[in-house]
Order: sequence, then C-alpha cells, then structure tokens
Amino acid sequence: MADREFLESEYYLKYKDEIVLQFDTKLKTVCVFNHELIPLSIKNRRDYGMIISFCSDRMLMTNREYCKEILLSCGIDDQSDINICILSRALSFRDNYWICSKYSAETWEEVNLYENEFSLKIADVALTGNLQDVDLNDAVGDRIYTGELTNKGIRAKCFLRTSKGIVLIKYEKIKEIMSEIIVYYLARFLNIPCSRYIYSKVNGRDCSVCQIKTSETLGLVPYRDMMSYYDTNLMTYDGLPYLKYMQIDPVGFLKMHVLDYITLNTDRNRDNFGILLWNGKMHSLYPLFDHDSCFKGKSTRGLYFPTGLSYAESLKMIKKDYTYWYNCIRADIENFQKSMLVQENIDLFLKYKSYEEYCDMMNRVGELMQP
Repeated sequence: MADREFLESEYYLKYKDEIVLQFDTKLKTVCVFNHELIPLSIKNRRDYGMIISFCSDRMLMTNREYCKEILLSCGIDDQSDINICILSRALSFRDNYWICSKYSAETWEEVNLYENEFSLKIADVALTGNLQDVDLNDAVGDRIYTGELTNKGIRAKCFLRTSKGIVLIKYEKIKEIMSEIIVYYLARFLNIPCSRYIYSKVNGRDCSVCQIKTSETLGLVPYRDMMSYYDTNLMTYDGLPYLKYMQIDPVGFLKMHVLDYITLNTDRNRDNFGILLWNGKMHSLYPLFDHDSCFKGKSTRGLYFPTGLSYAESLKMIKKDYTYWYNCIRADIENFQKSMLVQENIDLFLKYKSYEEYCDMMNRVGELMQP
C-alpha cells in the first residue's frame, strides 16, 4: 500500500470550534491564535516541536497490544505521530481538541466522538486483533473515525457506545478484573470519586467494563501533561506538578495516596491519574481509574510513583508534611475502617479477594490510623 501524499500542509489545532493554532507540516512552522486554549502539555513552547510533542503524547503506544493490527485496520502507511493525528483528526475521549485541514468545513458538532458514531470494526480489532472482517485493500484514508488511535495504555481495549453511554472495555486476567471491581467499593467507603467496573464476557474474552467520565463538558489532564508543562521527568512530592495538585484538590489528592496504600496499587503512573477539567478549567482530581494492579502481593517497601518514595515512606511524608490536610481526611479513613468491619462488607470483599488479602489490607488501615 503506497504512502499517502497530502496536497495541503496547513492544519488547525482546534478546541471544539475555536482555532488554537495553525501549523504547516512542510515549512515546520506554528502560528498561535489563542494562547489561553493551548493544551497544558505544550503551553510553554512556541516552535514546531509543540505539534510533534502534542501528537506524540496523544497517540497509542507502540507496545500497545494489537497496535500493528489497529494501524493496519485504519489503512495507515506513514505511521508518524503527526500523520496519524491528521488522519484521525486527533479525536480523543480525553478532551475537546482535534486537528483539521485549514481548508476543511467540518465542525466540532459533526466530528466529536461523544455525539457521533465511530467505527465498530476498528474497535473490534483493538480488542481482539482480529482483521478477518476488515478489508485491508480499502484504505480508510481521511474517513478514519475512532478513538482507538488515541487510547493510551498497553492492554487490548476498545470504546463502545451502549444505551447507557460510552464504555471502555479492557481485556484482563480474572484477578485483575476482580481488583477493578472491588476497588470501586473501597473508594466509596473512603468517599473518593472512582470509576465503577463490571465483569463482562466480550467476544469470548474476560473483560472489565467501565463507563467513561469525560464529555464535552468534562475533560482529563493527565499527570504526564503536568510534568511536560513544568519540564520535569521526576514524580516526587516536592516537585512542581505534585505541589500543583495539592493546590487544586489537596483532600482528593491525599485520599488517592491513602486508597493506593490500602490496596498497594503498583500502577498509579503518570497516565493513570489526572485533573478534571470543567468547561476547560481545572476543577479537582479526576475520578480514579485503572486498578488492575492492586492487591498483587507487593509490600509497603515498594515504590509509589506519585511521591517517588516507598509506600511506607509516602505515608510518613503525608502525615508529617501535610498534617493539616491529613487530619481533614482522618474521618473518612475512620469511616473506611468501620465500614470494612461490617460483615456485609467483609462478605463483599471476599467475593473478589482472599481472606489473607483482607487481613493485610486492614493491617495497613490500622497503620493509617496511627499518629
């Protein structure tokens, strides 16, 4: 299949129907129209590199399961991040940014994934890798319409529209799905917003299913974007991105630490938490998600990514350096402890996890209650 050659080289990056900037893929130039609407991850840049960075951070990972099959199903030959973004309009279920030709008459109402149908064939390929029902000789070209090309993570997954809204379906091991399900209930006892997961058999595979939280009103700024804005690769509790979170939502942010300590979540990486945007404005911690790496038998000596310390050291740190805010959430921790001593809730936990895991978790809860 021959590489595509585009007649035009001038494109807009838009926020809904507002032009944010114009870029030229041949001249490698950028012209900013609206500085206030520039995505946070590239807000401190003014050269063509900002487009390269935006597209690179947005695209599916090369180690994503079925990445090759997804690209084949879309008929993409030139697999550069910018080309993929142009072909897919950079549409995402993360926010309201998209890319179009300078000469395109398309509107946000016509293209946004929240209100318009997207490809079920590409979704099936993303979840199963099955190319049997895809005609590879039929190049999709500028008709690519999917959120799979901007769906982060390495697991096989896909988006589907249901009668109750848009859901994310992820192929996982049974134990991981059980973790996804029970952590939702644990988060409720701790009084922190969290995505609810259910088990479902999809195309013969064990999958977790959750409804997406984003919409045209609500968006997500991942921690990775905060790090890009502050030009740092460090995830430490004294770094600027961390301190910014403490300014925006200290209670929610510290509750995330507590929940991750209780469950020993080993995968709270820079893409697995973020800030909730309300009509483009930073509002609070984004509802927690992706808990398949909880209860994997790790110890409190393991590294907790957001602080750059071990779980045990992180607990000492927040008690010492954030005493006021920690005291603000002690009532919720006490409520969690009481809730998990109720037989009904013990039985609920034991539907998904072992009695040994319950005892270990409650020991960690006891450590949280100590001065």
